[in-house]
Amino acid sequence: MIKVYGSGYCPDTQAALKKLDEIKAEYEFIDATGSVEGLKAFVELRENTPEIYDAVRARGGVGIPCFVTSCGQKSLDLAEVL
Repeated sequence: MIKVYGSGYCPDTQAALKKLDEIKAEYEFIDATGSVEGLKAFVELRENTPEIYDAVRARGGVGIPCFVTSCGQKSLDLAEVL
C-alpha cells in the first residue's frame, strides 16, 4: 500500500494517480487541498521529513506528490517506491 500526498489540482499528482490506477496498485490518496485533515497530514509529513523537504523548501517548492510505502519509505519519485 502506498500513501500518496498531493493535490487534485496538481498535474504531477494527477499523472501519478493515473499511473497507479493503470498498474492497479493499491494506494490511499491524501488530498492536501481537499480537506483540513488532508492538509494537516501533509504538513506533518513535510515538517517531519527533512531529508526530503529541506531541499524542497530551499528552492521554494511544495513537494507534491510525495509517496510513502507501508514500510515507511518516502520519496518524491514514484518509480522509487514501485
